[in-house]
Amino acid sequence: MAAALQRHVEIAGGQDFAGLARNLFGNVRLDFGAADENKSRMVSAMLGACRLTRLEADRHIVFGERVAAGPDDPDAIKLILQTEGIASLMQGGQRAPVQSDALVIYDPRRPYVLTNSTPVRQLLLQLPRHALSHSAIERLARPFTAHAEQDGMCRILLSLMESTMHEIGHLDEARRAGIGQTMIDLVRTVIGADTQPARPVANPLALLLQRIKEFIESNVERPDLTITMIARRMGCSVRYVYRAFEVECLTPSDYIWNLRVEKAAAQLRDAGGYAGEISEIAFALGFSSSAHFSRAFRNRFGVSPSQWRRAAAV
Repeated sequence: MAAALQRHVEIAGGQDFAGLARNLFGNVRLDFGAADENKSRMVSAMLGACRLTRLEADRHIVFGERVAAGPDDPDAIKLILQTEGIASLMQGGQRAPVQSDALVIYDPRRPYVLTNSTPVRQLLLQLPRHALSHSAIERLARPFTAHAEQDGMCRILLSLMESTMHEIGHLDEARRAGIGQTMIDLVRTVIGADTQPARPVANPLALLLQRIKEFIESNVERPDLTITMIARRMGCSVRYVYRAFEVECLTPSDYIWNLRVEKAAAQLRDAGGYAGEISEIAFALGFSSSAHFSRAFRNRFGVSPSQWRRAAAV
């Protein structure tokens, strides 16, 4: 049982540290200069829709120029808690010291430089962008700092992050998801409520579903479009991608294939009429073979692609 619980934890150190950092945090560049990269170590785990990471590293600089540069880069808001060392975040012309008694919350889509002037130990929390309101995101045009001495909710969040990381290897999926949702609620409170409280708050899963559909629409032709890629881009777990589609009564994979088939049907209506065009349309929409495409098309419309094309030409 203990071994099974440990599987959700990702660990890297030394030469593998920078690679895991890019995988978890997006298109970031780490510069260790003359420091010892081999002293670096990272432990990370998903907490439902959130990701909590602890890292220890020698002095280095993190450049975040285009964090969400690719479609499979995570789109998440980040929080940093410093437990040891001296660091500062520069973003939007503002410098924010990273301290042990405060959280620095920032939007990594905006260019930033994180300077770790000494060896550091840090906790980083990522939560999906859709979990915050539009007004909260607007407040993160520059780094947002919350101090534990001034904000009781900030103090609770600091304590929860530290205790969760200490117990991360012993928490099952349900407990991790519950803790992640609690952290999201605390972050919302720390940043502040909307200035228009009368406006109804959108369902986070409904917002996630909308963003997933927009992402799929833009990338439906990619043969490597997977649920794992979607989850990373949305900054959440694969389980939350499936949860978002529960209201649709179909799986994310079903939605992708249905969309591909529907686009193929629309293109076949305008097809020039030669047989090879069916295969071209199938491959262009991410189908691995003509046979796969034909089966999916017949299941959706009850006729073969060629029969559909002929009927449209009449």
